[in-house]
Amino acid sequence: MGSAEGGLLLIRFTSENGTPVVVAETEGAGIYLDNDSLIALAMKEPASLRKRFVEALHTKATLLFSWTNAIEVAGPQWASSTDAVRAFLDSIGPHWIPLALNPWDVARREAAGLAAQAAVSESFMENYFKDRTYDLSQGNRVLDLSAEAFFRLGAVVDWVQERREKIRADAVRIDDELRTTLAALRADYERDAASLDRVLLPGHFDERSPATFVLVHLQRLLVHEAKGYQFKKGDGLDLCHAVLAAAYGSLITLDKHWKRRVQALPDSEKLARTYYRAEIAELVATMEGLAPK
Repeated sequence: MGSAEGGLLLIRFTSENGTPVVVAETEGAGIYLDNDSLIALAMKEPASLRKRFVEALHTKATLLFSWTNAIEVAGPQWASSTDAVRAFLDSIGPHWIPLALNPWDVARREAAGLAAQAAVSESFMENYFKDRTYDLSQGNRVLDLSAEAFFRLGAVVDWVQERREKIRADAVRIDDELRTTLAALRADYERDAASLDRVLLPGHFDERSPATFVLVHLQRLLVHEAKGYQFKKGDGLDLCHAVLAAAYGSLITLDKHWKRRVQALPDSEKLARTYYRAEIAELVATMEGLAPK
């Protein structure tokens, strides 16, 4: 799952008793872009590299697109470049799935035996489906449920912008909770080093619960690093990105610090192959070398 030849989830329609239902299925390789890399591909990298990325995605992979990706690309700091970002996202077509935000929720779903489906954000899918259906049905038009027409990822920029404050509030809450948790773990560890093993028991990688494995070991690493590193705003969300991308992606980008941390984990060869923004061209070349899906 985490290797370059691993699986991913492809968003599509099926039907239950004549009613269209959105599902995700496993196929090809999973690509995750942190926001620096996503924006760079949309606006700053050569058009030829962007074209190669999209072509490789269509034939060999699917983009794992998270709630936080959507929040940030819809933010005011990108107001002057919204058209470029929307055009890039639209070019992806239906080759994407909504990735869950909260790794603790995903870990609970893994424990319930949901396997790959644990990483999909059902709330994202359900709300996007309802709003997209409403938008496309206006003006008495025939509703086009073809994947290419319906699952236009650029529409998420506008859709999330309308809900940005609530989504951001949820994201801030997760960030605050994680920093509080890590600070408490570090304080306990300084008093009793064995406490970390009791709370976050290390283990070997299990393909049935990859997010659980990455979540435990990244928290352990952060606690060990904490003596020389002060937790800061945004670390919680960065952890969420890193856990789900490393666990369920095949080829991913993170910033340099999180790339280093993922590569330092035990069994890291079983996790996603990790790049950072300056290595986008290398990531695209690797995508092009994958087998067709």
